[in-house]
Amino acid sequence: MMIILTSGRLRRAGQVVLGTALVLTTACSSGNTESRQVVDKSGTQITVMDNTSESVYTKLKLEGIDKVDGVRGMDWVSEDVIAVDKENRNLIPQTIEGTERYPHNLYLHNLSSGEETALQEGDKNYSAAELSPDKKYLLYKEAEDVVGLGYIMNLATGASVKVDEAPFRMEEGRWADDGHVIFPSMDGTVYSVDVQGNKETVVKPGEPYVHELGQSGNIIYYVTGEEMQLNAYDTETKQSRALKKSVVWAIPSPDGSKLAIVKRTKPGEMVLVLCDSEGNEQSELASGQQVFGTSWSPDGSMLAYSLIAENPADDQNGVFITTLETGEQTPLLGDIEISGQLRWSPSGKKLLASSAVLKDNAFQITTYVIRLS
Repeated sequence: MMIILTSGRLRRAGQVVLGTALVLTTACSSGNTESRQVVDKSGTQITVMDNTSESVYTKLKLEGIDKVDGVRGMDWVSEDVIAVDKENRNLIPQTIEGTERYPHNLYLHNLSSGEETALQEGDKNYSAAELSPDKKYLLYKEAEDVVGLGYIMNLATGASVKVDEAPFRMEEGRWADDGHVIFPSMDGTVYSVDVQGNKETVVKPGEPYVHELGQSGNIIYYVTGEEMQLNAYDTETKQSRALKKSVVWAIPSPDGSKLAIVKRTKPGEMVLVLCDSEGNEQSELASGQQVFGTSWSPDGSMLAYSLIAENPADDQNGVFITTLETGEQTPLLGDIEISGQLRWSPSGKKLLASSAVLKDNAFQITTYVIRLS
């Protein structure tokens, strides 16, 4: 089995220019030796490493990795089309801290043809796009530093409605179902808004900082307070209960029976644990200085996540998938720090990841489409 490692670490933020695809094919091998070969692909050094561990690679196979430069992959519209954020170089740039910067706009990117279609263009920065489960609507933000105005776009008509008149944090706002988005306001109130823009109050936790919202069925999960307490609010009984403390975030599985929880165990260490829907721990899946980008496969059988090792010398940074039935961990992208949420395609056969590297005082973005079987 071949693992691809790019030289150097890719840091978070930013965006850049469209490029070509890098395809990696894989082959299984046996034995106890490891070999490395450094090759040059379009000016980028790639380390191809033979991994001979049979226990890691028994079911999940890495078919290849396609690389698209200059765009940040946001989410899947279909198996071959993704929503992306990229610079709009047709507009006049702004000079910020002595550097010219173009507005970031939203586009549909066809992975087969490379063709792009505008979703939302203008002199504002648009990002943080997420498709509704039925792929008919797009949640996105008009960025204002660390907060943004939320919008819901009808992809069939191109028309957008505001989520709220006030901005909220860029990283917040999630689809609760095909027709509703939930988000916390800056004062901690949790709201639900439908695709027509009708808003209603869901719950007021009484905390100024409510974050990491996620919903499964009638249960809304959220984190509050300095102790990072995970709470579960039942929209039917109107009751909220505390589940667990020291939680960085929690993501319910597609069927709602499990939670993938990242908790902080000590300074400089996070642990990804698998829990039941009440937060009771079942197994530890990974640990590191940071664990982020966690995403369930559509059928709930696998968890993808990005890991930054506690010790840089461990050489274990990158994207991984854990198969829950066997506990097997498969490394996909090595020595790469992902800038954002990992996203599974509707079929569960592809994984979308984006990364950034600071070069010449600008962030250069690369999107990776990881193909699995």
